[in-house]
Amino acid sequence: MTCHVSLIGFDGCLGSALIGSKDLFCAANTIAPQLDQAAGTVFTTQILSLDGKPVRTVSGDRIAADAALADSRPAQLIMIPGISVIEPDELLAALKRLKPVAAWLKQQHAAGSWLGATCTGVFLLAEGGILDGRRATTTNWFARLFQQRYPHVHFDDSGTVVATDRIACSGGAFSYVDLTLFLIEQLATRELARACARYVVMDNRRGAQAPELIRHHARTHDPLVMKADRWMRTHMRKDIAVQDLARQMAVSASTLMRRFKDATGMGPQEYLQKLRLDAGKALLANSKLRIDQILERIGYHDDGAFRRLFKRHTNLSPREYRQRFGGA
Repeated sequence: MTCHVSLIGFDGCLGSALIGSKDLFCAANTIAPQLDQAAGTVFTTQILSLDGKPVRTVSGDRIAADAALADSRPAQLIMIPGISVIEPDELLAALKRLKPVAAWLKQQHAAGSWLGATCTGVFLLAEGGILDGRRATTTNWFARLFQQRYPHVHFDDSGTVVATDRIACSGGAFSYVDLTLFLIEQLATRELARACARYVVMDNRRGAQAPELIRHHARTHDPLVMKADRWMRTHMRKDIAVQDLARQMAVSASTLMRRFKDATGMGPQEYLQKLRLDAGKALLANSKLRIDQILERIGYHDDGAFRRLFKRHTNLSPREYRQRFGGA
């Protein structure tokens, strides 16, 4: 059965998320017959705008719309790109301008459509009340604003993609790749999603490293935090206390904690836990090491605690993660 996908465009959106997602669905159509000769067209796509007129992306590109929201055909999936802004006031102004889109999205979800939003596009779902009582994530750039503005949404930044009740959200602006692959898996098959990751993204292990690397470079700009990051990575096998790290950085523990919180949104111990988890994911995807060998390398001494943490952050066991993101 063919899945109809609507991609929402608006002035100031991230054009790569709009066109990139469309290209991935097109690639899925190309790849599907290689997996199953009887496969027909898996996805059809249409680009929609509020009034049916072309939209101007943040980079100045003009993208034509196939239809207005009111005139569009029903879709099993609706994708919302990020709103490309820097300041909170700009985002709030854009949300006010796009209020009719938020209302339309709520209607479509109530009618049975899946919704997929990336980066600040998630704010549009929250504005319509769609996310109340549900888990969601968004870009770390505006995470604090998101939590303050939508207290009834359960903010969850533990994974690249957070999904519940036919709604899927992803964090950074370019995480639309992860989001689209996730939705291909949900609405088609896991096999097709893995094939798209392998042949389109070129490396189906991308999920093990790239989102964390992007997040790290986007958020860690404080020289002290960057220095601490390098030291923690080098000494990851050791037990590292905040006081020990502060002593190595020649600052007080309170200064270290404040600088980490300002630069990364988390304290040093939580940041270290993320580093260890990311390193574990990379080793699972890129090596043949046993789980006990991986734990020794990343400084974890409790197998059970690591497995519980891993499951909480990825929704997969270490074995499932290796099967999904490791070499075929």
